[in-house]
Amino acid sequence: MPGVVKGSKQEKMVVVPYRPGRRLFFTAALLAGVAISALGGFAYGYYQTLLTQESARADRAEMEQELASVKEENSDLNRQIAILDRSSVMDQRANEEVQQTISGLRDRVAQLEQDIVYYRGVVSEEIEDTGLIISQLDIDGTGNPDIYRYKLVVRQRDADGDTYLLGHVNVNLVGRQGDEVVIIPLRDISEEQDELDIRLRFRYFQNIEGELALPEGFIPERVQIAAVETEPLEKTLDQDFSWVVGE
Repeated sequence: MPGVVKGSKQEKMVVVPYRPGRRLFFTAALLAGVAISALGGFAYGYYQTLLTQESARADRAEMEQELASVKEENSDLNRQIAILDRSSVMDQRANEEVQQTISGLRDRVAQLEQDIVYYRGVVSEEIEDTGLIISQLDIDGTGNPDIYRYKLVVRQRDADGDTYLLGHVNVNLVGRQGDEVVIIPLRDISEEQDELDIRLRFRYFQNIEGELALPEGFIPERVQIAAVETEPLEKTLDQDFSWVVGE
């Protein structure tokens, strides 16, 4: 072959038919693909925008609904606060009225107590010199330091010898056991007495006597006597005697 150096590498030549229409077709197809891709991207972006707007509208509607609910709840709370304020004012007024009523009742009770004290004084003056009196109380020691003899004498003043005095008497020992104040009925420490209220029935006088045993650790301080006459008069005596042991 002319112009070819012997021994050099030779490339083969390919003969391609000339087809201008086919090239135009591929070019048009490429442009169409690009256009379709662009249109699809635009459509997808538009669709996403619509979705985003729709979601935003839904979120806004939900927020508006929540806001309305909060406003309604706030309105209810304001109404409740107003009701509580009114209730507080009413309660305060009611409390003031109750305090005024209590104060009035206290004043009335104080007046009644003064009246009772006055009438008791009048009645006691009328019966002081007659009827039941506590004539004597003796407490004597024995050989046992915890056992004592006692003798209580009650009598009827202005007795006519024909009329019996009826009633009862209650005797208690008051003292300390440790740091506590203790009251012990005579019935609990004396075998001679089996009733709290010792029966009284006599014309002139009646002796109540026996022995009493002090509980361990009990230090007596006084003897408390409450006597009641029911016939022929109605009379009450409350008298305390110091714990004094005779020789």
